[in-house]
Amino acid sequence: MTAKQEYREFLNDNFEGLRLRKPLFYNWDFGLRFDLQTGETSNSSRQILDGEGNVIPQIGDTDTDEYFQEVTKRASTIFKAAFDNFDNVFLVFMDFKYKRRKIKFSSFTFKQVDNLKKFEVSYSKEKRLYEPVDKFDIRSVAIIKLTAGRINFKNILTAISHSDFPPRQPRLDNNGFLTSKEIYFINIDKKIIFHMYDDRGLDIISADKETLRPIYKAHNNWILDYDRKQIDKQFE
Repeated sequence: MTAKQEYREFLNDNFEGLRLRKPLFYNWDFGLRFDLQTGETSNSSRQILDGEGNVIPQIGDTDTDEYFQEVTKRASTIFKAAFDNFDNVFLVFMDFKYKRRKIKFSSFTFKQVDNLKKFEVSYSKEKRLYEPVDKFDIRSVAIIKLTAGRINFKNILTAISHSDFPPRQPRLDNNGFLTSKEIYFINIDKKIIFHMYDDRGLDIISADKETLRPIYKAHNNWILDYDRKQIDKQFE
């Protein structure tokens, strides 16, 4: 069985009906949404939406080294709470398919996997992921099955945090200001899915809410206040 087949079977068995897409938190019953931002309020044109498409009020961000160090620290801390080095993982890497553009084996993301071989990567496509009636909404998908310890997750999370801040490095995409690249980490053993969308925050969902309870308790002060009531209600 290929990694692609195992991945689809895993989702069907544990997250039936789920399609990996943003905002992950609003697409499943059991989840956490964390705020990665710190710093003084500043003007920002970026918006983050709730499950109904409404704009969530955000604190501002600051383009400083200290700010990004704290973002990466928080994201890495939560990642380590959800993944042990020997956990079996699917790393799912998506990118918008434009004409003949493909996911290259030389991509930054693949370079963050220790001793990755070409045969370890399975490729797939997702159609109409965000636009149900748009036949041009096609995503190229790369799926790698591995142990978490092989992933330089800190570099990947740092790159995600830089998504809206060129020329900060590293970056998932150096071909423009905005990127359509998305990365999902799926813990096969713990049945957890982790997605950091940018420097503002990250989502974790699970097949069983009790798997999330230790993370909820340990990092409760980082829960995004906008969704805190909904999240608290899960663990009453």
